[in-house]
Amino acid sequence: MSKYYVKCGTLELIYSTGKTPRDACRTVLWETNEHDTLDEYFYVDERGYRNYASADPGTVVIPSSEILKAEGWKVTKKRKSK
Repeated sequence: MSKYYVKCGTLELIYSTGKTPRDACRTVLWETNEHDTLDEYFYVDERGYRNYASADPGTVVIPSSEILKAEGWKVTKKRKSK
């Protein structure tokens, strides 16, 4: 069983599973709440949380659009208030 540190925007979750990193992201997506903002990539690593600046060749980077599409979610952009 793997222990994944999954990060996407403000969403950060440690997930122990026998799933692949991609399937782990699909599960973790359902743990979001109204205060989370997703980034354009999911970063999955067994050594700790990673992001665009700290990812290395051992980090699995998956476009958020792939995960959202696989789970049937639609992407909407926030409108700026005037």
